[in-house]
Amino acid sequence: MSRLANDLLRRDVALRDREAVARELYALLTDEPDVDWMFFGNEDGGLVSVGRLADSSVVFLMTDDFRAGVVREFEALEGGRIGRLRKSEAPFDARGRTWYAEAKKTGARYWTEPYLGVAEPILGTSVSAPVFDKDGNVVGVGGIDLILTQLSRSLQTLDVGDNGRAFIIDASGHLIGASGGVSPVTIGADGGHVRLLASEATDPIVGAAADYLARYPAVAGSSAEPSVFSFSDPEHGTIFAAVDRVEPAALDWTIVSAVPASDFLTPVFRAALLSIGIGAIIIAGFVVLGLVVVGRTLRPLTALTQAAHAIASGEWRDVPKVRRKDEVGLLTEAFTLMTSRLKETLEGLRRSEANFAEAQRVAHVGYWERDLGTDCLTWSEETYRIFGQTPRAGAVSLAEAVERIHPEDRSNWSKAATEAVRGESRYDLEYRIVRPTGEQRIVHSQGDLTRDMSGRPLSMFGTIQDITERKRAEEALRDSEEQWRAVFENNPTMYFMVDATGTIVSVNPFGAEQLGYAVGELIGRPVQDVFYEADRDAVMRHAAACLSHLGEAMSWELRKIRKDGSMLWVRETARSMVIRKRPVILIVCEDITERKRAEEAARRSEEELREVIETVPAMVWTALPDGRIDFINRRWQEFTGLSLDGVPPADWEPEARFHADDLEHYMSKWRASLATGRPFEAEVRIRRASDGEYRWWFESAVPLRDEHANIVKWYGFLVDIEDRKRAEEALQQAQAELAHVTRVTTMGALTSSIAHEVNQPLAAVVTNANAALRWLAGQPPNLEEARQTLGRIVRDGHRAGEVIGRVRGLLKKTATVTAQVDLNGLIEESIALVHGEVRGHRVLLRTELADSLPPVAGDRVQLQQVILNLVMNGIESMKKVSDRPRELLITSGPDASGTVLVAVQDTGVGLEPKDAERVFEAFYTTKAEGLGMGLAICRSIIEAHGGRLWAEAKEPWGAVFQFRLPSDSGESASTAVDAEGPP
Repeated sequence: MSRLANDLLRRDVALRDREAVARELYALLTDEPDVDWMFFGNEDGGLVSVGRLADSSVVFLMTDDFRAGVVREFEALEGGRIGRLRKSEAPFDARGRTWYAEAKKTGARYWTEPYLGVAEPILGTSVSAPVFDKDGNVVGVGGIDLILTQLSRSLQTLDVGDNGRAFIIDASGHLIGASGGVSPVTIGADGGHVRLLASEATDPIVGAAADYLARYPAVAGSSAEPSVFSFSDPEHGTIFAAVDRVEPAALDWTIVSAVPASDFLTPVFRAALLSIGIGAIIIAGFVVLGLVVVGRTLRPLTALTQAAHAIASGEWRDVPKVRRKDEVGLLTEAFTLMTSRLKETLEGLRRSEANFAEAQRVAHVGYWERDLGTDCLTWSEETYRIFGQTPRAGAVSLAEAVERIHPEDRSNWSKAATEAVRGESRYDLEYRIVRPTGEQRIVHSQGDLTRDMSGRPLSMFGTIQDITERKRAEEALRDSEEQWRAVFENNPTMYFMVDATGTIVSVNPFGAEQLGYAVGELIGRPVQDVFYEADRDAVMRHAAACLSHLGEAMSWELRKIRKDGSMLWVRETARSMVIRKRPVILIVCEDITERKRAEEAARRSEEELREVIETVPAMVWTALPDGRIDFINRRWQEFTGLSLDGVPPADWEPEARFHADDLEHYMSKWRASLATGRPFEAEVRIRRASDGEYRWWFESAVPLRDEHANIVKWYGFLVDIEDRKRAEEALQQAQAELAHVTRVTTMGALTSSIAHEVNQPLAAVVTNANAALRWLAGQPPNLEEARQTLGRIVRDGHRAGEVIGRVRGLLKKTATVTAQVDLNGLIEESIALVHGEVRGHRVLLRTELADSLPPVAGDRVQLQQVILNLVMNGIESMKKVSDRPRELLITSGPDASGTVLVAVQDTGVGLEPKDAERVFEAFYTTKAEGLGMGLAICRSIIEAHGGRLWAEAKEPWGAVFQFRLPSDSGESASTAVDAEGPP
């Protein structure tokens, strides 16, 4: 931590520079292999974080502009460079995080509570510290994330008795790590990963100890010294536990070690039996020795005899001293020594008996003895407790004991007891008993016969144990196993179990079915056989990594091969564990083939769109909310000679790029759009870097807003309108000359035609450019629609040039290349181009297009000009109509003569009969602003295609313009079509 904070200042890192901080954190992480994550948050709420994922890849997490905002994940490249964007997360403000606020407030290190990671479900904690500038002001907070995986692994290696457990819990009672294979992370009700509350652990020792501490927190104490306590558990009896606190104290963690009494009482039982045997031998020796000595020295040993009688009756009496050096004296000394040792032995026996009785109580094991001659039973105190009775003196009759056996189990007990007495089998039986309160318990009893010297059975001695809780646990376990087996076999998810050698040891039916196999065909096969050959090495690497990290969940995406050879993509989540003392890997497999296909399609679409943006004959840019440019396409760079890297700031100044006459007007409109958020449009002259020439461009930009209507990005589009400007100038000049000249030359007609026809595709380019900006400004951006719109811009740009060349070729009798044309599609495209005019003049446009209309052979560009002219003329004719609806109807259909008929009807001012043919004459127009060339050129195009164009008045008002073209039989070829017109 100290190194992180000191290096940020010592190396004079620009703490407002996101990339500089990222490089420094990357270098620190590289030098610290034991640290998994480092982070730094600043006073603007921004975040830069770098860390290692489970697959050892390094990534950056950072907010835009190093301010509070959306967190984005990037690849971390060599040297701390920022790679491609991987994904975006939720909005983030470092100032609102506890690790930031506490470290800033205290001016010291702050430890967070343990948490689950966002990228991966692993347990970790963070320590943060403030970073001060040279004046002592807090400029941010840096920190490191500590992954607790290694701590959990260390606990896994601990052995605490046969059944004991060591574990660590935090202040909230959640598990941090434990021995015995207990994971601190579990699956929540929503299917996500959550921290495990220690008292809810499936491990009985951990769960019982944690539950006891939760109910009696004072047991753990608050002193610096460890404390020890014990408690009773229904299943494991007495459990002894020790607790201690973790350093540093700021973590507030508790270490617990819990061991059931049964782990250390078994040796006590053995010692008790050994002590009883040794005592019996010693007593027998004393009796034999006493008889011999009394026989030889009756009178001198009277005192010793009395002392022995007293000892035999349980009264310890001092042996009188005999001041003799003969055998009697030596015998007295030996008797005195053996008496003291016998006293010690008997005291030890009493202690062992007490321990034995306590062991019976703790383990719920009692003993009994049946006298076969009287059929009376002798019970231990624990046996009485098991039967729910108060211990009493005297024997228990066999009939009374049988009365306590459950009626349904008495016949089985009687059979087992009879066979044991006959010596046919050992007495070993589980049965139910009924306590006086009516409570039923399950017991396990076993015993052996005691015979006399002749082999006749005298009695039977045995034990009885209350196994009710164990049986309930076993039943619950069977129910659980059945439920999980049902889930395993019927769940529509692929489940696999693989051993350490990579062999499939289990698979559910659904998993086998998805691969085209039967379950039996997969079990015993190497798991890599069902994977795509190129991925098999990766399969074995993942398996080895999983086995080396027992209990940790790992995920990967690979390709599998079905039995029929088809391939599917899968995402596998695996966890290794030990079952029956052998490591296995449990794998949940999800079919992600469709997702992969969608991702691949999206990637191709994105690449295509990017290629369109890079190749479209227009300049595209994006900017941040404050207007700073953050992206320019290739066309922009080629035209202006500017790029986002390595260009002096002065070259980006507006004065260096824009014409001086346009600068003030352009900048005022742009500042107004930035201030108000309204879309921006302007025509401006921009200097070309290659030769310094200024060209006219039409620029438009729209803002992209978030869910709170805040601008997050500007999208801009520039279209070269230099040719349009020149065409407009030529048109204006031609119109001025036309006002003074009554007759025009053929060249004058050609100039006017080009100006008239080329203006429409250029206008379509501008219309489509605006549409593309709107698609890109959507949330999320509609990339497919934008791509199609940009494609139409390219198409219309080419069409503008094609109009000039092909109209000139038509009028000069040049060859025209024909192809099959779908008139219905052409009509729909034309309607899309005049959509703005229709709305602007409040016209209701309807179509009645025939299904399965046969195609025609013709020049697509020229035929579309005809349709556009007729539609625009219809709209123009209704401009002054106010007493009736403005309706425009376009119809298409096959004609009886085998031709295709298209009609455009309006409800405008109509036609006088004398004007029905005159409207097709060159320079004749009924509009004050018209040139009179449109319909003349349209008729020449239709006639050049072998068709006919005519006009009729429509009752009660309006006019209808119709043209007929021969349908195409299916083959399109390049043909020469002669067209009359000016040269």
